[in-house]
Amino acid sequence: MIISDITLNYHICFSVKHVGMVKKGVSVGRLLKVNIMDDAFNDKAEQFERLWDGITPKGINRNKSLKFRQYILEHVRQMRRPLTRDNARKYWMGILQAEIAERDNF
Repeated sequence: MIISDITLNYHICFSVKHVGMVKKGVSVGRLLKVNIMDDAFNDKAEQFERLWDGITPKGINRNKSLKFRQYILEHVRQMRRPLTRDNARKYWMGILQAEIAERDNF
């Protein structure tokens, strides 16, 4: 039977973006975790864009946008960085904190 031959030699890897075959011996759990983490990272980036622009299911809410920008930019200001959208995105994604921690380690 073809299916039993495939299942003996390969594990099937399922994720939202990728469905494929993985050679035996490779940890499928690690691959799934990486794919899930990538999806979470992309979701967080998309969430930032929606919040920054004030996009809600009912349309664009300018007050939510301004409140979110003020909240994020205040955190960026406390880290003594220029108040830019790029720095706000880095803060939201955790990249800015990682850069500062890395700089402090040296």
